[in-house]
Amino acid sequence: MRISSITFIIAAAAVGRVASQSTGELGDATIATNPAGVVYEAVLPGQLFYKAGSLNGNVRGSIIASTATGGKGVKFKVKFSNLPKEGGPFTYHLHVNPVPQDGNCTKTLAHLDPFIRGEATPCNVSKPETCQVGDLSGKYGTVIADNEKTYIDPYLSIVEGPGSFFGNRSFVFHFANKTRISCANFTTKRPTLTPTFPL
Repeated sequence: MRISSITFIIAAAAVGRVASQSTGELGDATIATNPAGVVYEAVLPGQLFYKAGSLNGNVRGSIIASTATGGKGVKFKVKFSNLPKEGGPFTYHLHVNPVPQDGNCTKTLAHLDPFIRGEATPCNVSKPETCQVGDLSGKYGTVIADNEKTYIDPYLSIVEGPGSFFGNRSFVFHFANKTRISCANFTTKRPTLTPTFPL
């Protein structure tokens, strides 16, 4: 009887530990509601930040973020090319701070993580609400070759105020070992309006 009680306590503690590792201290990410017509863009600069390794010029890349259909979350269009010949698969994340004028990617600090999940446990792709909000490659796939993809993240905001807002922040492109290769700030883009009347 005593052994079964001890076994139960140990099992309960293990389950609690696993649960606490797979979500943030403030719980899972919540779905963000966003207004129509808001667009942000970040484009990697031509100038190198990381100046070693197998780079032939800087990685070329951009992220365009707009309100998803129905206003739930953000539609991302990501594009990367001219990748290093080694050091992948490559990752990219939204970071807390913008890139300073000197272009130092280390000053962007950590990943955007308003629910305080941390990086110790890798993102579980099947449970994106438990991942760091800014871990885009963790939720939607690493970069292994030149590519372009579009996806919707329901947990990010393009409205100032919530911790999941990234319009005043940056994204960083990394080697697999987390070394920062390049980074860029998001800026507001005005959507192209199509006239509804003849000019």
